[in-house]
Amino acid sequence: MLQFCEMILNIPCLQLGKNNKFASNLNKQFFLKLLLPLLLLICLTTFAQEKEITSNEQFWMGYLTSGKLSEKYSLWNDFHYVPNSFFVARTGLTRYFHKNLNLTAGYAYLNIHTLSEGVKLKRKEHRPWMQMVASHKISDRLKMINRIRYDMRFRQDFANGELLNSFTFNHRLRMLISMRFPLVGKEIIGGTPFINITNEILVNFGEHVENNYFDQNRTWLTFGTRLDNFSIQAGYMHRFIQLPQDQRFVRSHNLVLWVSHNFDFRKKNKANKKLFYRQP
Repeated sequence: MLQFCEMILNIPCLQLGKNNKFASNLNKQFFLKLLLPLLLLICLTTFAQEKEITSNEQFWMGYLTSGKLSEKYSLWNDFHYVPNSFFVARTGLTRYFHKNLNLTAGYAYLNIHTLSEGVKLKRKEHRPWMQMVASHKISDRLKMINRIRYDMRFRQDFANGELLNSFTFNHRLRMLISMRFPLVGKEIIGGTPFINITNEILVNFGEHVENNYFDQNRTWLTFGTRLDNFSIQAGYMHRFIQLPQDQRFVRSHNLVLWVSHNFDFRKKNKANKKLFYRQP
């Protein structure tokens, strides 16, 4: 993990163009001064301590859609289901400020499996969310995607094996770096196989967070292909999750299968290459 942190510190995040003053400022002032030191701090404080670790295996299915409304706006919808773990339905509105920069805000509903006093419960969670996504090409074939997502989590309380009518609120920050490149040719067009390598760190904060400020780390490798107006990808995800109990962790091995589907609601339908692939 320390090697991963050192690697992160050497990545030239968000270099969207030498003549783009806004992108350059964003890169230097925000990511280099805030994001990367935070990643390093998490690595040093979390993984240097003794911990109790359990393991499991899961199957993660996802369906992600985008609907182009205009040149500057699109609808975001995605659905994810992991048996005996969680279900999430998320929607949002995306605004494009630059060809390599967009912001999205929306709402998500979750159903989360929880164990209380030996009783299996399904907790509700209401989650307003927002994110910023920036991308740039490192080479003719290799593309980097950077994402910052903020979750406002209203999670249903439980006690003594029963769900309560109250909810607890806290915050979560998610920081993602992804690399994607085609296995054939220089662009991902119809029938092109591609590979995706991604790492995401999730951090909790708020007055109700006591032990698990570090929420989890997700690393995944997927292989996919684009077919007409949708793409499909499958692969492996490793999730390292910290539980609310002090120094208790779960190592989750996930087989993932995700489908991304593109719609265009404009009168003049134009090919929208950028929306064929979405991060979960």
